[in-house]
Amino acid sequence: MTRTWRQLFAADSAAAVIALIAVIVVFSVLNPRFLTPLNVNGVIVRASISAIVGMGMTVVIAMRALDLSVGSIMGFSSIIAALLLNDGAPIPLVVLASLAVGLALGLGNGLLITLLRLPSFVATLATLSMILGTELMITHGRTVPIHSSTLNTLVAGNIGVVPGAAVIAVLVFGIVWIVFYRLPFGRHVAAIGGDARAAVSAGINVNRVTLGVFMLVGMCAALAGLMTAAQLQNADSTIGVGAELTAIATVVVGGTSLAGGRGNLFGTCCAALLLATIKTGLNVVNVSSLYEDLVFGSILIIALMIDGRRRAVHGKGMIVV
Repeated sequence: MTRTWRQLFAADSAAAVIALIAVIVVFSVLNPRFLTPLNVNGVIVRASISAIVGMGMTVVIAMRALDLSVGSIMGFSSIIAALLLNDGAPIPLVVLASLAVGLALGLGNGLLITLLRLPSFVATLATLSMILGTELMITHGRTVPIHSSTLNTLVAGNIGVVPGAAVIAVLVFGIVWIVFYRLPFGRHVAAIGGDARAAVSAGINVNRVTLGVFMLVGMCAALAGLMTAAQLQNADSTIGVGAELTAIATVVVGGTSLAGGRGNLFGTCCAALLLATIKTGLNVVNVSSLYEDLVFGSILIIALMIDGRRRAVHGKGMIVV
């Protein structure tokens, strides 16, 4: 069995799958309506969007960094897409423009980190605020409605028996999987996350890899923002709020260590489905939304505790650059 396939069936991924099955069983017992087609469709769409952001964040964390601006990038790209759609722009142009916005904002994050030597946490925290402020300036705090139903059909409508969002997520998974596991770029990301000084000694261009990683996560976030706006049929500055914490939780629950050096894309996707299932299940059993943050915070703490034990065993501390 190759290294990549071993990673797909790693214990971390298996744990997420087992937890997912257990959650489905519990909520199905509590409320038989949990597995209705409408609920299942909603879970898949929500999980697909979270997984796309999570896959980008997986690569960032594998490099031993963080991107706190993904939520703001989601909101900004969704607003740009809504404005273009309302101006009559064709769908392909809207998609390309959204991805270009994400790429540009990701490049900006990368330049702040590589040129100014800012820690990724600080740089992306600053751009989070700057992008959000720009969103409010553009929209004046108002919601931008989307008058085209085509994107909604592509995201929330079914392609065969599965929602279009799932098909998009699978395509993104395939691209990121190839980039991370099959190209030298992915090996360089893991090398930097494992030991940046050793990576430099090995001749790896750390700045170039950093720029590439943040452009990748920027495009993933922009695509997720576009899909969210398409699902909601509107865009505003609230889209993507809290998405950075959800993405980090998804990555950590999926088995990627904050210590860097490796990433578990399959585990991230499993965790996205798990968290989306929990969120929908809480709604179905009439648990107040006030308790959702408590539940997700508890899940994140448990995942971080497991990650801490794992790092202690391997003798590796967490240093976020």
